Amino acid sequence: MSDLDRLRIEREARHDHADRGNPGRYGAAINRYLGAVGYRPDEPARPAPRPASSPSSATSGLVLVGVDENPPSYTAVDHAAIEAELRGWDLRIVHVQRTGGIRPSAQEGGASLLERLTDRVRAYSPTVAVTSRLLVGSAAPLLLAEARDAGLVVVGHQHGAVGAAFGVSVGDRVAVDHTGVVLVVRVPGWPAGPGFGTRPVVVGVDRDDSPAIGFARREALLRGSDLVVLHADTTPRAARVETVGGVRIHRRFVAEDPAVALVEASNEAAALVIGRHGPGGIPAGLLGSVSRSVVQRAHCPVFLVG
Repeated sequence: MSDLDRLRIEREARHDHADRGNPGRYGAAINRYLGAVGYRPDEPARPAPRPASSPSSATSGLVLVGVDENPPSYTAVDHAAIEAELRGWDLRIVHVQRTGGIRPSAQEGGASLLERLTDRVRAYSPTVAVTSRLLVGSAAPLLLAEARDAGLVVVGHQHGAVGAAFGVSVGDRVAVDHTGVVLVVRVPGWPAGPGFGTRPVVVGVDRDDSPAIGFARREALLRGSDLVVLHADTTPRAARVETVGGVRIHRRFVAEDPAVALVEASNEAAALVIGRHGPGGIPAGLLGSVSRSVVQRAHCPVFLVG
């Protein structure tokens, strides 16, 4: 399939949403945050209109997000709050301070950070029950321990932040070692334009029974968005569109490097969904080569599944 064909399919998905005059649940939620007062930590949250309640995918659950003082953490909290809102789940915000003579001023700073982020969620996702937790110790192990009872774990991604409390090294470890779904929020140039909420979810698979497809379809249904499925296939095949379980699915077959195709697709996606490991699995402590490349280079949030 040519680049023009790919672009046409993605544009049709977005234009169809616009023609229906309905941005979907995700679009409505993300637009509240995009209309918020900047993303600077010193700016107070302003209340947004209370969203209408709607059925969730489960009666109970938990989204957990790890934060520090870096800007990606604020974006990660926004996305975590929206995912909690879509599911009808609770949200827990966790900040870890290092051991070794924590000064009172540092403790106060951590508490203030959590207070600001909690207030932001309450202002823009008022239906979400949000709590926070301040911990002291090693960030990755503590976050992984907190994540044991979470249905979704969210981490921010920042290049050049190795050694930061929730920098890229901690996020990578959580993405690898947590056994559940992890959302890595990597959105260069955020906040995005107003059309971001109408973009499709994109999933990359190498077989039809991949657990990533089921998760991606449920995510698209929650958001009210289309789903683009990128099938790795060396045999050229025509793209097709079908509707399954209330989700419009655009199937594309790509013969190029899967990582290259996914990173390219991320320019027009609201989120990517990929398997955490490659075919046959890989040793603990490593991401598959495609997963690792996509997390490092994608232009939208990435769900790691399986």
